[in-house]
Amino acid sequence: MPTDFENNIIVKKNIREKLDKRLTRARKLLPDVVGLSGAIDPYQPAENEYKNTYQCLEILNKHGYPVHICTKSTLVLRDLDLLEEIGMNTWCTVSVTITTTNQKVAHFLEARAPTPQERFNIVETIKNKTRHIQTGVLLIPIVPFIGDSDNDLENMVKHAKKSRADYILFGGGMTMRDMQAQWFLKHLKQTYPELLGHYEKLYQFQYDPKTYRGTYEVAKNYMRRINKEMIRLCTAYRLRYRIKRYIPDDFRKENYLIAEKLLNESYDLQIHDKPWTKTFWAGQNIQNLNTSVVEIANRNELRKIRNVDDRIESFILSNMDYLI
Repeated sequence: MPTDFENNIIVKKNIREKLDKRLTRARKLLPDVVGLSGAIDPYQPAENEYKNTYQCLEILNKHGYPVHICTKSTLVLRDLDLLEEIGMNTWCTVSVTITTTNQKVAHFLEARAPTPQERFNIVETIKNKTRHIQTGVLLIPIVPFIGDSDNDLENMVKHAKKSRADYILFGGGMTMRDMQAQWFLKHLKQTYPELLGHYEKLYQFQYDPKTYRGTYEVAKNYMRRINKEMIRLCTAYRLRYRIKRYIPDDFRKENYLIAEKLLNESYDLQIHDKPWTKTFWAGQNIQNLNTSVVEIANRNELRKIRNVDDRIESFILSNMDYLI
């Protein structure tokens, strides 16, 4: 985290032309979901001037690519007409990151970001003004001791439901490493000094402002408590905790429908700390087939797909009517 992190902004030039050329040349590439986010918010302040994200969206729409945006910014509302068009043509989802409903905590974590209520308003505005955009809340990461109490979690689910969110995604206890951990712990000591000892125990380190030697992730028993409570709350408030996936309208349709069920199952197994990897990889391998799983089933060759065992084969066969 260099000192010029927030000031030295690199902007790509001619991004519309470059992306258009790349996708035009990629004749064998079948359109699938493009995630506009990850390490960087696609609607950071520079976007207001340069409109690079908007230009990318125009080209993705032109070539028929579905889009998933993760953001904290109200600037996403500027592009609702284009996002609605993408949703009509293929599939569009906007996930708004909100880690707390407490304004004081939000200011500590993200001093320059919109308030939690402003971000809930993004979700509500999308629901009120569009018909083809799926939208919800990203409760990621869950910040220990200042955003993870039962009351914190219920307030988050309650606000998400009130904003008419289609889903709330949760998981991934806050990770800690290198300079990011040093920055966070320094500010934690200044603002919430009483919590430093709890972090030392949870992440197994002794505080040193010059270095961080703790664990990267929180312990599994910590996440078990969070997952159990979030599932209970989502069930109580009738709020999904998985996104409805993009289903292409080609030979992949059957594969993606089966994969969606298997990947959702593997997620539930994982958050309940049960064996999940075989189900996960069966879903991934079916999703990545270059022919329809129905054709493979008709040839009695499902067991040739890696990680497909008796149970998963039986599951696929029982869903044949659903696929056709």
